[in-house]
Order: sequence, then C-alpha cells, then structure tokens
Amino acid sequence: MFKQRIIYRLLLVFIIFALIFIIPFSLTIRKEINTVISEEEGLFPPSLKEKEILHKLTGRIMDKALVFSLYLFVFAFLLSMFFSRSLLKPIRELYRGAKALKEGNLGIRLEVGSEDELGEVTKSFNEMAEELEKKTEDLKTKESYIGAMMDPLWVVADNDTITDINPAFTKLFGYSRDEVIGASIYDFLDEENARIMKYQLDEREKGMSSIYEISIIAKDGSSMPVLITGAPIIKEGATIKKIGVLKDFRREHELRNAIKESRDYLETIMDSIEDELMVVDRNFKIIMANKTIRAIKGDKVIGDYCYSISHDMSAPCWREGEDCPAKRVFETGKIFKTVHQRKGAGGQRLFHEVVACPIKDSKGNVMHVIELRRDVTERKEYEEKIAQKNKELTAVNSISGILSRSLKAEEIFGNVMDKMLEMIGMNGGIIFLLDEAGRDLTCSYHKGVSEEFIRASGRMKLGEDIPGKVAATGQLITTSDIGTDQRIERSILKHSGMKGCCAIPIKGKERVVGVFCLFSFKTHIFTLEEERLMISIGEMTGIAIENIRLYEKMRRLYEYQQQRRIDDHKNLLSLSSRLAAALEIKAVMNSTLDLIRGSFRADLVWLLEIDNENFILKAASGLNIKEGEIIYEKGTSSIEWYAVEKKEPVVVPSVSSDSRFYLSDYVGSGYRSAICLPVYVGEKALGALTLYYAIPKELRDDDIHFLQIVSSIVAVALERSELYEKTLLEREMSDTILQSISDGIMTLDTGCKIISINKAAADMIGISPEKAAGNQCCEIFNYTEENTDFRWLIGNCLENALEKKSVNVEAQFTTINGKRLNVMISSSPVIDSKNRVAGVVHVLRNITREKEIDRMKTELVRTVSHQFRTPLSAIVGMTEMLINEDVRDEKKKEYLRTVLSEGIRLSNMVGDLLNIARIESGKEIFAEEEIDFAALLEDTKKLFSNAIERKKSRLTTVINGDIGGFMGDKEKIFQLMKNFVDNSIIFSDEGCNIGITLSRKADNIELKVSDTGWGIPEEDLPHMTERFYRGKYGQDVKGTGLGLALCKEIAVRYNGSITFDSKVGKGTTVTATFPFPKDHANRRKS
Repeated sequence: MFKQRIIYRLLLVFIIFALIFIIPFSLTIRKEINTVISEEEGLFPPSLKEKEILHKLTGRIMDKALVFSLYLFVFAFLLSMFFSRSLLKPIRELYRGAKALKEGNLGIRLEVGSEDELGEVTKSFNEMAEELEKKTEDLKTKESYIGAMMDPLWVVADNDTITDINPAFTKLFGYSRDEVIGASIYDFLDEENARIMKYQLDEREKGMSSIYEISIIAKDGSSMPVLITGAPIIKEGATIKKIGVLKDFRREHELRNAIKESRDYLETIMDSIEDELMVVDRNFKIIMANKTIRAIKGDKVIGDYCYSISHDMSAPCWREGEDCPAKRVFETGKIFKTVHQRKGAGGQRLFHEVVACPIKDSKGNVMHVIELRRDVTERKEYEEKIAQKNKELTAVNSISGILSRSLKAEEIFGNVMDKMLEMIGMNGGIIFLLDEAGRDLTCSYHKGVSEEFIRASGRMKLGEDIPGKVAATGQLITTSDIGTDQRIERSILKHSGMKGCCAIPIKGKERVVGVFCLFSFKTHIFTLEEERLMISIGEMTGIAIENIRLYEKMRRLYEYQQQRRIDDHKNLLSLSSRLAAALEIKAVMNSTLDLIRGSFRADLVWLLEIDNENFILKAASGLNIKEGEIIYEKGTSSIEWYAVEKKEPVVVPSVSSDSRFYLSDYVGSGYRSAICLPVYVGEKALGALTLYYAIPKELRDDDIHFLQIVSSIVAVALERSELYEKTLLEREMSDTILQSISDGIMTLDTGCKIISINKAAADMIGISPEKAAGNQCCEIFNYTEENTDFRWLIGNCLENALEKKSVNVEAQFTTINGKRLNVMISSSPVIDSKNRVAGVVHVLRNITREKEIDRMKTELVRTVSHQFRTPLSAIVGMTEMLINEDVRDEKKKEYLRTVLSEGIRLSNMVGDLLNIARIESGKEIFAEEEIDFAALLEDTKKLFSNAIERKKSRLTTVINGDIGGFMGDKEKIFQLMKNFVDNSIIFSDEGCNIGITLSRKADNIELKVSDTGWGIPEEDLPHMTERFYRGKYGQDVKGTGLGLALCKEIAVRYNGSITFDSKVGKGTTVTATFPFPKDHANRRKS
C-alpha cells in the first residue's frame, strides 16, 4: 500500500510537470505562428484560400507539438521509473520493519543502504526501535515494581473511574481487580470523604500533587483510614490520568487520636494552672500557652516571641541585660528560677517569679522550655516590709540586749544613747528623768553637749520647753530644723546651734518616767520608721527604768524575805521530793495534804479534781471521805468553781455569811473561813486546792504566794501521774501492736546491738526475743554459712540507716530450722528531737509467698500463650488459605471443620479459665438447692452415650446408701462429674469400662469415677490439678489441661477435696469428697 502511494505520487508529479511544460509550450508556438502569419499578411495580403491553408498549417504544427510533448513525457516517466528502484527498496525495508514492530518484534534492526534521506530515515527507524525496546523493558520493570509494592496503588481516569490497581490494593481492601476496574472512585467513599476526593482530583487536573487523608470503605464494610499521595499523570502538558499511592493509616490514625487526646489532656492540665504557663521553642517562640496567658495577652500569643509577652520588648530581653530563663535553660539544660521586676500600667512595681524547666528529647537535648510565671508582687512587698520590720526588730533587740544586761542606770543610759545616736545618725543627746513627785525633769545623762549647757538647762518644770511638753503629753516631737520650726516659739535648744531634734517620751507601764532628747547640728528629716523605732526604744527604756527602781525596792526587801524563803524552800523541797518520787499519786497525796494542813494550821484541806465537768474528791486531810465522791456538780456556785473560773486564789473571810457560795454537805457549817487555789497546768484546769478554818483566819500575801507554789507543784504531780498512766497504757498498746504485726521488726541502738524483736521476727528467724536482745544484729544470723550474703546486706542497710538513709533491699536467708526465706529488708533511722540518730528499725517482710505467686503467674502466662498458640496458628493458617482460595470443595469443608473445632477448643479453654478465675475471686455465685444425684447420673449417661458407643465402652453407675439432702449448685457438681467421665473416655482405648459410684461416708458425699484406661504415671499424679498440665499423654490427645483445675476449685469451694489412685496400664480412680454443711449434719443427727 505504501509503495502504491509512492508511485501514485510520482505519476501525479509527472502529469503536473507535463501540463506545466506542454501548455505554455503549445501556446507559445501558436502565438509565434500567428505572429508570423500576421506579419506576412501585412506585407502580402493573402486570399481566402491562402488564409485557410495557413490556418490548417497552424493546426498541424500544434498537433505535432502535442505528440512530441507526449513522447517526451513518456520517455521522462520511463527514465524516472528506472531510477526509482533505489527509492523503493529502502521503502520496502521500512515497511517490513514497521510490520515487525507491529507484531511485537522490538529487536528488529534495518540495514542502511545509502547515505541519503532514506538512509537517514532508516537510521531513525533503528534508533526508534531501540528506544522503544528500552522503554518497553522499563515499563515491564516498573510494572513489576508496582506489583511488588506493599502499599496499595490506583490509577484514575478523567471521568473519575479506576483504570488500574496493584495487588496490594486487593490485599488491604479485599476487592478483586475485576470489581474495581471501571468502577467510580466515589463508590468506595462516603459522602464526606467523597467531597475531599473531589477537591483533590480537581487539584490533580491543575497539575498539582498533594498528600491527604481519607477513609475508604473496604469490602467487609469497615471504614479504613488511609494516607494518599496523589499526583497527576501529565502528557504533552495535559493531565491524562491521576495516580494515588495509599498508605494504611489505621495505626497512625489511632496514634494521632491518642496524641490528640494527650495534647487535649495536657492543655486541660495547663489551663487548670492559675499561674501563667507557656512552652517556648529554641527560636524563643511560644508554641503553647494556658488560658491565664491567653486571657491577659489574647489568643494571638501562640507564635509570638516570649520576650514580647513577658517584657513587652521587640528584641530579645537578654540583649537589654535581662536574665532570660529560657536562654539559661537552653544553655545549661537545667531548671532555672528567677524573679523579674517591671512597672505596671499605673507605674506600680510588679514582680513575677519565673521557673523555667527543660523538655529534653531521648538524646538529652533541650528541645523546648516550660516557663511558669507567678505574680509575687504581694509577696515581694511583704518581704520588703518584713525586711524593714527585721531591721527595726534588730535594732530593738539590740537595745533590749543592752537594757537586759545591766540594772545600773548609768551604764544603761550610756549604751542606749550610743546605740540610738549610731542608728539615727545624730550628734548628741540628753536623758531627762521625772522625779517621784512627777513635777520636775532632771538631766540624768548627756552626750555631745557641754557641762555649762547642762547646768543652764539640766532641770526644768513639767510642761516647759520641748522635753517638758513631751513629758506632759507623752507624745513624740520631731523637727528637721528647730530654728525654723514655727511650732516652737521659745526653747533653750534654739540658741544652742542644734537643728535636727527629737524628743522621745520614756514610758513606763502607767506613766511617763522621762524624756530622750536627741539632736543634730545638721538638718535631719525623721522618717516614720525612725519615729516608730524611737517610740519603741522609749517604751523599752521606760520599762527598764521601772525595773531598775523595782529592783532597788526588791533588794531592800530581800533580807526580810530571805529567811522566809529558806523555810519555804525546806517545805517545798520536802513536798517536791515526795511528789516527784511517786509515780502513783495516791500513795503520797494524803501525806502531802497532811503536810500542808500542818504548815498552815488548817482544820480541813482537800483537793478536788475536775472529772466530766464535776468536782470529785481526789484527796483530803481532816475529813474521812471516800476518794471519787462527787462534791460539787457542774453549775454549782462553790468557792472551787469560782476560783477555777477566775484563775486566781479566792479568800473567803466568812464562809457562812457569804451568799455567793454554796457549801457541800461534807463541809457543813463548822467552818468559818477558807482559801481556795485553782490547780492549773498551762491553760488546762485540773481542779482546786481548798483550806478550811474553824476560826476566822487571815493569810498574808507571802502565805498565799507559797500556797500558789504548792498548788503548782500539785498540778505538775497530777499531770505527771496522768501522763505516767497514759505512758504505761500507750506502752502496753505499742507492745501489743508490735507483737501483732505480721512483719518481723527489730530495733537496734547506735552500737548495732538488738534492743528488741517482735514475735513475728522471732518466729521467722527461730530465736527467742530474750536470747536476741543485746546481741549484734549480724551475729544472730551466724548459725550457717548460707547467711553470709544476708549478713553483709543487713549490715549495709544498718550503715545506711545510721547515715539517716532509709533503704529497701530484697534478700534470702536460712532460718535456724533450715528453711530458706525471701525477705524484704526495710531499714529506717530513729531520729530524736535534736535530729540525731538514736537507733535503727529493721522491718523483715516475708515475701517468699509473693515470689512464688510471681513465678506461678509467669508460668501461667507462658502456658496460656503456648496453649492458645496452637489452635490460633491452625485457625489463622487455614483461614488465610481459605481467603486466598488455595483449597476447594471437600478440602475446604475439612478446613472449616478444623477451624470450628479449634475455635470451640479456644472457647472452652477461655470459659474454663474464666470459671476458675471467678471461683477463685469469690465472684462466682453458687446456687443453693438440694441435688438429685440420681438424676445427675442419668444426665451424664445420656450426655456420653454416643462417645461410649463410639469407643465400644461401658458406663455403669452405682449409688450406695442415703445421699439425699445435700445442698449445692447442681450445675457445678454436674460439670465436675462430666470432666471426670470425659477424661476417662479420652485417656482410654476401645472396650474401656467406666464406673461412677456415689456413697455416703460419715458426713461426706463421696463421688468416685473409675476406669480401665491408660492410667496416670506416678510422676504426673502431684500435678494433675494444675492449670494446663496434661502429663505424659498430653501430646497424643487434644485438650486444654483446665478441666481438673476447675474441678479442684469447685471442690475447694465446698471445703472438699480430690484424690487420684492410678496405675499405668490398669486404670484410674478419681475421688471427690464433699462434706455436708454443719447445720445439715446436726439436723440429721438430731
């Protein structure tokens, strides 16, 4: 076809060439002939005949020219055909090569016959074929890559239909290739995800790529989150298709939700903090902030710089000399605290305490910083006030020390004056004291002024000049410049060169006793703090002056009181000795009251104690009354109640005539006067001590004072006695508690010697408390070499405790009886009131059982995992083969039956485990009904009839005696019986004989299941009721290993037991014993 088209084109070219050549040629000849004829006619006019001849000549010439042109055309055509053979050969080769490419022979190459244009075409064809072969190979390689991709892939056409998928798509979503190809992409999306997909496909049309998340509906109807990487397939600048790589995003989706929940929880925690809290990244930008900051700075705080929020700065704060906590933490990686000060909107000082903590990655690099900002303005202001107060108190304490170190007026005045001048910065001062009459002020001490000035102004009347006015009014007067102060019209101080001046009243308890006058030769402005300090010093000095005066009075009375005190001391010493020596107050209280009665010549002395708000008799001298009798009930207007309420001694000169008080019948009317002293310890009222006289009696003040001392001694003795009784009770209680604690407790002194051990420790070690006391702690474990490591450990614990460190260590030791125990040693120091180690306490907790429980738990997990793995492996493997359609027909049913069987096996295993767990935890509720054992046996025979028939075995049942009236859970007993019989059938050969026997033995029901099966090896018998234990035959038969464990739990719930009697090859007898409840047994006996 190609060759014909070439030939046709050649012919067309020659025809056109001929027409272009012949027509002009013919017309030219014709024109020239006509021109010649015309010229000839012009010279010689022709006749008509000659014209006709000329016309015919023109026609014949034209005909001849046409024929000649045609011959010429044919000759040229033949020449072109001859020379066109070299053109047609490469064209035929190109045609052959094109046909081979069409048939799939990409390896064809054409021979280049010439170096002309066709040769170039042939070379281009070969290059095109070679490139096509490479491209095809690349496409095949890429197709294999796509098929091997783990992530699903789809290709979507312009009409949003799926044109291709890879095998991973089918594996993830369950759709086959035929179900997907040609389907709309929206068939696999819900409405919300379809909108997302529509937007993304529109983006592909624009030539844009993106990664986005949607959920695709799998074949099983579940919505599966995926992450899609979408890109357009562009050809010649236009999007022809779209490709998407789908990443299973379920795990990431769950993690993202968990991270979101964690972030929400973190933000909730941050927002619950009332202080300002923010998180700063390494660029000092805020990435998180709590609602406190957002409420102050607005929601746009996120993304802003921390120094902009904290300091209102546009540049980093550390460049301005601020101490930046975030920068410190990024540099050091440690927590940093500081306090920032700035001015508020009103110009007030604001203080913020900033605590910055690092957030580190797994490599220890600081990634972010948490800043907690707390407004501490009030605290700082309070601290400044406290500092000022401390300064004042320091000064006051200094003055107080000066005043308390001496009772000499001259020495006190000099030291106080020097200290005040130093503190306030004055040049001198004068101390004026008011005389006893309170009329004149006299200079008692001066400094910084001349004797002439003192002689002129050292004495003045009350109310005169500045010191006189201060003494009269008791008010402080200060002036920065006495010469210019308009308040002071006349003063001798004005002409002394003094400027700054203050006059301070020296106040005693009730009146002004003098004046401090301080002055400076410079102007001095007194602050409120200085005025307050000077007033305080004046008051302290006034009290000191009164104390000095009182001391002088007391010194004069000393000689008189000295002998009296010696006598009082003798009596007090005797009384104190007797009371202090007695722990039982009853033994000495009566003799003490006898001593008081004899010393003060009283007719009756009694001590009443407050008990339940009543006055009861504690002791009496001069009256025979039983201790504990109620003397005055609550609310009675007695002398004792009145003294306790007043908290001071009450003297009643005439008891009978004083209508305020009611006298007890025990006292009667035989007494004329009385004195009552309240008995107090601190603010606690214990009772009252009362002395009654049959005659009028007046006591001196020193006698009353002595009785007050006696009442105080009695109060201390009563309190001490009560504390002693409480101490004995508490000690007994402590010993009882210590001995009742299940953990072993050892107390040691600082010399590492045992003070005591409790009963639990004695039982644990195997040594008596008496034998252990006084021994070195480590030595009592020295009875065996096995305890060497334990002795070293307990010694190390002791050393740590003596260094005030509490330690907990696990260890093993061997008791005297040879038993190996695991213990937890907890050693703690005993700290006394002076923060010194007074001893050590070792607590030895026996954790042997806990260790065994941990081992059993580990073994249980390992066994459960092993038991679950086999059926699960079968289920998973066969299910996968069924899904992949690797098996068909009968094999498929067989596999399904196996999956069902293994699933039932798993279900039974889980059910048995749950039953055991519920029974062990006590959550399983056992029914309480009378059990019909005969009916249970019939149900058992029916249940196993088919299994017995298949095994060609025989099942017999026997009931011996009266077994009626047993109350229990019928289903649980039936389950136990089923498990016994099921084991007999499983672990036996054909023709086995199985027997069930129910008997009454005393107050027990005995269930026996015997068989002639394989028997149980002797080494397996101790483990038969352990969970998952299947023994020697476990590999030969299927089972869970939980049946007998469940039976054991049921038996234990009924306080029963299970025993095994078996011989290999002979058979097995399993016996379960259930006791009747005690009340039922008693009813039967009656």
